[in-house]
Amino acid sequence: MSSKSEDQIQSRGPTTAFSAPFKSPVDGTGLPTGWLLVARPHLQLHGNALHSVGLPDRFRLLSTAEVELWNFMQRSVSVQEALQSCSPGADRLIRTFLRDELCDLLEPAFPANRRRVLIVEPHADDAVLSVGGTMWLRRHECYFVIATVASRSNHTRYRDLGGNHDINTVTEIRRREADLAARMLGGQHVSVGMTDAALRYHDAEWAADYYRRHRMSISASISRIADDAELRRWVDALQRLVTEQQPTEIWFPLGGPHADHMLTADACLRAFAADPSLVRDRILRIYQEVPYAVRFPGHMSAALAAVRRSGAVLDEEVTTIAQVVAEKRRLASVYDSQDVYELFAAGGDKPEVLWRLRDLPRQVAAAGTLSSAIAGQEPAARTIAAWVARNRNAARVRVLLMTPTGRWQADLNLLRTAFPCARFEVCTASVASAEVAEVPSDRVHARTVAGGSLAWLLETLRLCLSRPAPTLVHAGERRLRHARLLSRLWLGSDALTVTSMDQIACALRTAPGEH
Repeated sequence: MSSKSEDQIQSRGPTTAFSAPFKSPVDGTGLPTGWLLVARPHLQLHGNALHSVGLPDRFRLLSTAEVELWNFMQRSVSVQEALQSCSPGADRLIRTFLRDELCDLLEPAFPANRRRVLIVEPHADDAVLSVGGTMWLRRHECYFVIATVASRSNHTRYRDLGGNHDINTVTEIRRREADLAARMLGGQHVSVGMTDAALRYHDAEWAADYYRRHRMSISASISRIADDAELRRWVDALQRLVTEQQPTEIWFPLGGPHADHMLTADACLRAFAADPSLVRDRILRIYQEVPYAVRFPGHMSAALAAVRRSGAVLDEEVTTIAQVVAEKRRLASVYDSQDVYELFAAGGDKPEVLWRLRDLPRQVAAAGTLSSAIAGQEPAARTIAAWVARNRNAARVRVLLMTPTGRWQADLNLLRTAFPCARFEVCTASVASAEVAEVPSDRVHARTVAGGSLAWLLETLRLCLSRPAPTLVHAGERRLRHARLLSRLWLGSDALTVTSMDQIACALRTAPGEH
């Protein structure tokens, strides 16, 4: 939430993003008097100023009548009670509060004996963005339990705006947002309690200077595949979750190009395949994720192919949501702490796709079905394993980090094991230097290459004049071609270019004579 003046809470995005009138429970003439009024969870009233918890210096001044209505809403009263008890003009004020997304209307009652559907989501907001329309359409026949796996987090849009981002505050506000969205669907929210990928990079409060120095490394970390220990923790948590909830159906994500999304998909597939009795007689569905289906169609196609290659049998189910797009937008807008305007714009209004899982996978890779398929693709795995084997006894190995790895401590351990005799000459881009500096080693000599492409060109020329050595270049997708061209100048050096250290880990895990 941002503001141009201190007496108005301003829209975060384009004014058209969520400007559709709130019409889901309204017949076009009057407010639904039996529905409940509930205040948005990220807002707090101090005196007559309505503050955002995430951005406490941004506020909206309320009139006396608005303060009266706000205080009245704290008891989840019905529209009828508010109209009868508040000042004249309450109807207009309620509509204003709804329009400005300060409160929501909750349906007061739902049919008994609805099917219990457990929806597993990596982060709070993923389920609503991906299948919010389907849930809205089926809310009278399904009791949705939305379970957020990575519910411990410090990630919000507030950080770059100078607002609150401590772990406890963020975890609590995201939980309250998810609780409200689930209530709007007549369901329930559950926090599973795992730590999200960004916070796993450094599980402590981040000072502003720390975040500035490590920002690119943190960004890199969320694209990395989780290690085996983390996968086991998530598998155990999901098995407990299903046992506790006893759902009729389970929906879980396909696995977008984010560490937690791939980890959630892998953990579900591993948990169900390891203990088929856990899901016996239960309907399983995999849902396509927003915004990843639009932004990364290649990854999502590869993920779907990997699930099918594992032996799973899938039937596609498509739900048209054109008639409830406004309702889905309203559900998504509850998550004020996230950039839901931008996320919703990338596919939130498109038909929602699920795949019914008819047969469980017959083969589940040790590192996870999805993770292994994405990181260990042939022929790259064979090329990497051969490079390591050729240079296993090298006394010196060069490592060029043109981009951060996002997990340098683990990556250095991997390199030290793969090359037990080597000392490492590590050249880092400035954006990766903070991550490397925090992992000192007597086998590593590190230095920073300041500047952009010109600086790396000069560094490449310097290496051409130095003694040849096996060279590993970590370039990232955008610099991959550039890095490969430069590496051809190193005559006599055995160069390997990768976009992620996950590729090396996967190659060594699956290679004969595993390192």
